[in-house]
Amino acid sequence: MELQRRRRSFGFALLVAVFAVAALACAWGSDNGPGRLILAAGGLLALVMAAVLIRDEFRPFVFRIASDGITTTAGLQPWSTIDKVVLDEPVPPAMSGPHLLLEPGGRIVLKLQDVRQSQDALVAALHEFAGDRFEDRLARRADKPSFDTVLRGYEPGRIDRLIRRAQDALVSGSEAERAEVRAALAEPELLVVMRGYDRAQVEEYLRKLAARLAP
Repeated sequence: MELQRRRRSFGFALLVAVFAVAALACAWGSDNGPGRLILAAGGLLALVMAAVLIRDEFRPFVFRIASDGITTTAGLQPWSTIDKVVLDEPVPPAMSGPHLLLEPGGRIVLKLQDVRQSQDALVAALHEFAGDRFEDRLARRADKPSFDTVLRGYEPGRIDRLIRRAQDALVSGSEAERAEVRAALAEPELLVVMRGYDRAQVEEYLRKLAARLAP
């Protein structure tokens, strides 16, 4: 399976480049000394940003999953050198979405948001070619609960991280990890904020999680 990169920044890069040219043109024709310097600095900064965005859009991209291993821009990594290919996602509140990492090393080799192919297609290819080496942690982890957002609720980031930690402990098979998370659920460090998760809903869900983690 050959993946294609999703191009998302080229149009934005062109807009930034147009702004850079306009700012530099205004600076060239301005008689206002301080204003001219500000326009010139802004134009140069925008020009550099546009160049970086365009460079990233056209940098080489290779990601292939096949019977011989995983090929990236760095070359072929045979299956014999890969212990696991893991589909996971960053710990909340990070929003970069699912990614693939290779073990040993835990090195992220692909962010799914950067490619055109669907997650289902990628999972199917990994099941086919990686076999038992593929670990779909997203499928093993329980679905994220949905809490109402209310005034004077619990800070979402802390709740999301705690639930993620508990869900990982549920599938880890480690009793030590489960015990550690149960202790954290027994006395959670919850912060009330102006707008957050409904406190009653959160507390009920955490009690259920603690019960599931019990030996």
